[in-house]
Amino acid sequence: MKGLKVVLVVIGILCLVSSAPGTVAPWSSIVRGLTVIGLEAPPGHPVVVYCTRLSSLTFALVGVFFLVLASDPLRYRPMLALAVCGCFAVAVLALVAGCLIGMQPLWYLGDAVSCAVAGVLILAFWPRGVQPATVK
Repeated sequence: MKGLKVVLVVIGILCLVSSAPGTVAPWSSIVRGLTVIGLEAPPGHPVVVYCTRLSSLTFALVGVFFLVLASDPLRYRPMLALAVCGCFAVAVLALVAGCLIGMQPLWYLGDAVSCAVAGVLILAFWPRGVQPATVK
């Protein structure tokens, strides 16, 4: 159980840390950061900025969700099963959408691989003898 809690906390913190810059940093800092790591910067069109900020905030809330799950995984096991399904769904969607729209692989492979690894880790540390989702 301790391993599962650690995995959930790490996922939650990584979601929060990775989404913070897109939520609150000035757009010029985001563009500069992307350029430094070798990625093509997105245009500064208001719709792009809005979507970036909104999706970043959404991922921050996902991080909070994982931290809540970490507080008591057995109590929240139905939601834990949903989290695993969500991890795999995001991984597949990131991979398919990234390929279809011709994005640079680094942009979507990071999301796809990290979400798939998160889902696998949650399943690997799933408590023995506990059903994935039981309805009372």
